[in-house]
Amino acid sequence: MSEKKSMRLSFKGDQKPKKKRKTISDATAAGHDFDEKGTSSVNVEGWAPADIIDHFMGPIMILSTASACPSCLVTNEKTHAVALQSLYDLAAESIDKIEPVHVGQVFLASRLPTGPSRISIKSAFDRYLSCDKFGVVTCETEAVGPYEEWEVVKRPDGFALQSVVRNGYLSAEVDGINDEDVDVEKRRKDALGKAGFGVGGGRICGSIRADADGVGFREVFQIRCQVQNKINAHKKKKKEMDELNAAAVDADQLKKFQSYGRTSMTAVEEKLLRRAQKQGNLNETLLERREKIKADRYCK
Repeated sequence: MSEKKSMRLSFKGDQKPKKKRKTISDATAAGHDFDEKGTSSVNVEGWAPADIIDHFMGPIMILSTASACPSCLVTNEKTHAVALQSLYDLAAESIDKIEPVHVGQVFLASRLPTGPSRISIKSAFDRYLSCDKFGVVTCETEAVGPYEEWEVVKRPDGFALQSVVRNGYLSAEVDGINDEDVDVEKRRKDALGKAGFGVGGGRICGSIRADADGVGFREVFQIRCQVQNKINAHKKKKKEMDELNAAAVDADQLKKFQSYGRTSMTAVEEKLLRRAQKQGNLNETLLERREKIKADRYCK
C-alpha cells in the first residue's frame, strides 16, 4: 500500500520539515526497562536503590542487612527517639522493592557546603540525626551544626555514614532475635504501632551508634530513594555535560600540566573532543591527547 501524499503545495526553496526522533525518557537513569516504544515498564513515582550520593538528595529510607531480616532506621514523632525497625512483614519481597509504610521511616538528606560528600539527615518530624563525641546517636536537634554532619562513604555493597565530629561510622546494633520466634500477636501489634516503639511497620530490633572505627557489614547501609531523585540527578549531570566546553577544559588541563610546548588546537582536534564529549568519554580523550603531545609526564 502506497503512503498517503500531502496535498500541501511546495515551492522551490522551501525547507524540508525536520523529522521527529523518538527519545527514551530520563527514567533510564534509574535503571528501568523499556519496551520498543520507549515506555518505562516501572512506575517512576516509586522507590529505587541509590547508586551515588546525588541520587539521595531528598527523601530516603536507610536500610540495614546486619541481621537475617532487613531493618530500617525509624523515628518516633512524640519522643523523637531513633532505632532499628524490623521489616519482617516485607522481607518476603526483594530488598530492592521495599518501600516505607510509615512516615517515621522516611528521612530527608541534604548536601552541606562543608564538603562534597557531607550531608545532613532530617527526620519527617523536622529533627536532625545527630552524634555526640561519645558516639551516641539521637534525632532531637532542630538545627544543623557540626554534630549533625555526616560524611557519605561509597562502598561496593552500599554506603557508610561517618560522623564528622566523632569520626566514627554509623553502626547497626541488632538484638539478635529471630522474628519467627516472636509471638504472632506481638508482631501484629508492632506492625500496627500499638506496642513498643509506637511506630507501625514492625518491631524494634535494635539501636544505632556511631563509634565504629572501621567499616564492616554492620556499618554498611542500603539507601532507598525516590525514582524521581535519580531522574533529576541524571538531568542535572546531562545539562552540565551539554554546557561543558571541551576546548576550554582541554586548555585548562594543559595549563595545569604543561610547562612548555604548543597549546594550540587544530579544528580536527576540537572536532574529536566534541565527539568524545557527546559519547561520554571526554576525560579519556583528554588524557590521550596530553600523552600524545607530551604535556603531562605522568601520562604513560
